[in-house]
Amino acid sequence: MAVVFDNDQLKHVATMQQVQQAAQAGSALIALWPLSTAQRLGNDAKYTENLQVRVTWAAARVLTGQDVTLADAEFVYEGATDIPGRPQEVVDALLAVNDAYERLEDYSRTGDVSLVMTAAEELNSGWSESAAKAVAATLERIEACVPDCRGDGSSEVGAVSRRLAFVIAASTALLVEVSDYGKSVDDPLLPDCVEGEPKSSGVADISCQQAGRRAAVLMLYLNELCERVILPRLALTDVQFCQIVEECAEFEGASPSVEAVAEVLAPLAQAEWVRHHDEIVFDPVAAKKAASEKEEQRKKAALAEKFKDVPEDKNKPPVEL
Repeated sequence: MAVVFDNDQLKHVATMQQVQQAAQAGSALIALWPLSTAQRLGNDAKYTENLQVRVTWAAARVLTGQDVTLADAEFVYEGATDIPGRPQEVVDALLAVNDAYERLEDYSRTGDVSLVMTAAEELNSGWSESAAKAVAATLERIEACVPDCRGDGSSEVGAVSRRLAFVIAASTALLVEVSDYGKSVDDPLLPDCVEGEPKSSGVADISCQQAGRRAAVLMLYLNELCERVILPRLALTDVQFCQIVEECAEFEGASPSVEAVAEVLAPLAQAEWVRHHDEIVFDPVAAKKAASEKEEQRKKAALAEKFKDVPEDKNKPPVEL
């Protein structure tokens, strides 16, 4: 399989304003590594646990169409197999998503696309045999491009933007396959890393909700693909994910453009990476001290305002407020 990683469209996507802004946030986050303090290591571990809860919560909402709560997701993450007063369908969906999430954790290290296909089966994605073959072929095509994409894992903004453009292109290509918004994997969504891929196939005229359920496994895959190409992980809410699916649906049978998906996905990546950065550098002692100082300043200002009209007694010794 000859790898040709030179796609003008990806270069263009990498220079988009939204992608550049996300890349700046990603660069700042990546530059924190290696984490050198116990505080930051602990903060990152807490973020990672919370990330799994948020990703599985969102995926379960997409799969069930029900009002799955974060509390539900937290209970199941902690080991619950039933939750009093909550539908068992919700719990079962969360259990399945957590199993799929943990199964896919090895993908970022091995690049084994069969893990993605197994996770899709566990989530009852409902792909036809031909659609599953097309998805598998696209996953292999993406994986063939990974070595060139990841490079040396530089935290430089330009390198991060190129890797993010690749992830966006990969996400778009897979949405084409699982939702059948495109007609051929030959559309220029990805670099031509692999030649002779089979044509896309799937069920036409499906609703966005159905498409979201068919594509739910991609919420987990996107997270792992970021890790595989040395980008920070991503978490999308069900609303955000459906926004991307709907963006693709607007093309009505034609392949959605990578640029259109980038306009939606890149700002979400930026927000998540800023959040991750802020959670890692958070220092509770410093935060408590800053809050105390701010409260003290507020009290001084309030006291000064209260007595601003009181005549000054020139014979009274000064009082420190």
